[in-house]
Amino acid sequence: MINKRINKPIIALSLFTVPAIVAISIQHVLAAQPVIPLFKEVTAQSKLSSFPAWKYGGPATVDLNRDGQYDLLLTNHDQWPTQLFYGTNKGTFTTGPHLLGQADVHGISAADYDQDGQVDIIITLGGGNGTKPQPPRLFKQQQGKFIDVTQQSGLANMGARGRSARWLDVDNDGDLDLIQINAEKMITEDVPRNLLFMNQGNGQFSYHSSPLFEDIDAEKILVSQLNDDQYPDLITFNAYSPLQIWLGKANGQYENATKHYLPAHLQDIGFVTAVAQTDIDNDGDTDLYLARGKSYYQIANNALSFDKTTNRLDIRDEGNKSQDGISFTSQGPITLADFYHFPRGPKLIKLPVFIGQHHARIDPPKKSITLTPELAKGKPTISESGWYIYYVGQIEQGANKGQHQWRLDWKLNENLAWDIRASITGVTAIQPDWQPQALGVDDILLVNDNGHFVDASSRLPAQSKDNNWGVISADFDNNSYSDFFVYRFGELNKRVEDILLLNHQGQFTLVEGHGATALGTQAHGDMGTAFDIDQDGFVDIISGDDDNGQWHVFNNLGGNAQADSAKNNFIKVNVGYSTTGIDPIGAKVEVEYHQQPTTQPKDKIDKQVFTVGSVSAAHSQSLMNIAHFGLAKANQVKTITVTWRDNSQLQQHNIAAGQWIKMGK
Repeated sequence: MINKRINKPIIALSLFTVPAIVAISIQHVLAAQPVIPLFKEVTAQSKLSSFPAWKYGGPATVDLNRDGQYDLLLTNHDQWPTQLFYGTNKGTFTTGPHLLGQADVHGISAADYDQDGQVDIIITLGGGNGTKPQPPRLFKQQQGKFIDVTQQSGLANMGARGRSARWLDVDNDGDLDLIQINAEKMITEDVPRNLLFMNQGNGQFSYHSSPLFEDIDAEKILVSQLNDDQYPDLITFNAYSPLQIWLGKANGQYENATKHYLPAHLQDIGFVTAVAQTDIDNDGDTDLYLARGKSYYQIANNALSFDKTTNRLDIRDEGNKSQDGISFTSQGPITLADFYHFPRGPKLIKLPVFIGQHHARIDPPKKSITLTPELAKGKPTISESGWYIYYVGQIEQGANKGQHQWRLDWKLNENLAWDIRASITGVTAIQPDWQPQALGVDDILLVNDNGHFVDASSRLPAQSKDNNWGVISADFDNNSYSDFFVYRFGELNKRVEDILLLNHQGQFTLVEGHGATALGTQAHGDMGTAFDIDQDGFVDIISGDDDNGQWHVFNNLGGNAQADSAKNNFIKVNVGYSTTGIDPIGAKVEVEYHQQPTTQPKDKIDKQVFTVGSVSAAHSQSLMNIAHFGLAKANQVKTITVTWRDNSQLQQHNIAAGQWIKMGK
């Protein structure tokens, strides 16, 4: 991958000693924002065990057993089943019951659809590359056990290439309906691409026609509330088609309001991989961060990374019928490793490697194999599907005089894979037959200005112009403004540091060396979630690394690294059911407080707003009903107001900071 890497940090930190870090941090940051969150990986201690797997977006974060601790539903896509972990108040996780032994999982969502006080789960499944559409699987919770009720619920008769399911009250009648955004149909079907099911109130769902919704070209979705009309709105997107904004209307219909909300130059914006919604300036409305990048199949087209420091060349190309190649040089033997194809079906089990003129055949090397010029002499005849590597000769003139000239070609006689990959070390220079594609795409920050979004991307650092796959938002430093954590794909075979953006009154500071990335692997940043795992008042991070990566847990050291005088305060609000029996989804939480100390007038009230649901999303939907509010130096909250989607309301007054408050049943 050839991208501009700008390494001029605003804040550059190191994880050597905590006291030194704090001293450096405070010297480099405005006095108004002295707390710099640093993170430490605690995956092993947390007991969150996972497998090397594809992730397909972040987890579903939800308090499944309603004990006040967030639990995790982890997608592992195509090789491993969904995993359930219950959170504890000690910062650890325990393994939950086995849900589904089937792979090809894309999105997960959880909510109480039958209003029995127990949170249920729905899982979307792929359609066998489009040839075998299948319905989502609905699991009803009964005293901690999950029962598959797909058949009796009315969902079993309409299959699709499942991608993203969402619980929301489409018709504002008090119970939760279900929508499913799916991949493009590959075979002739009578079933619409996207599906809307109305909740009948008896544990049953019925298909409801919504023509504009059914034709939305997207695979990911974030549920929002943009115009406060009680009908939930949709932000739909994927890397292949433009992001769109759909306003919910009566009777389960949707209106495309993209042109109303987005500025003219962003009304056809593509490459959106994940979206986070929050109020970055505490003015009471919803702002958006659009993480943008190129997906698996977009990357798999003339992509390369060449690291001159390690002399490593990584290649990724399409798995369709094609032929291509690259010339390169070395000073001595070369090493082959990580030759791989992303399986597309049973036709291709292994893509062989042919060496030299005599076609010595080896299996694609997963571990390192050293190759000398003598073993690879002579140009081969390129006919079969496979890799062809051979030694051309010694360079006799020019800057690389005396070095060895090599050639790598590859050929596929059919559409055999989703992508093909190869890595070679010992390389000193490269000369591809093609122009390597640039994988970086600019992220976009949208600030809500009286019901229209304004492009505020100029506030973002240069690192946001990379190939970014995910974004989450939380107040990591408790300064009362929501921050962003952005997941970077990285190089083709090298994990790079993700982006931590601290927010101070709507302006952002980049923190490098934050410690919340598992470096030194060949995985890629994908998506994650943020919540206070160990109940110390500081928001932690859980990240899923894609491309056979693992799940990682990072503890926010704010509680240990800052003197008491420098710490910011917080309050948490656990939103339950309303007195009228409405579940938490869509409830609006408002906190009002005075900053202390303050230069503001005594009657000036600071206010934050949080809407229960997903703060960010790709394929899965979270139910974040435990709202965390950083309060900066405020030591008391004047008023907490929770308004459920039926307009029922509860209030509490004069609450000391540093507490966990339960509101609702």
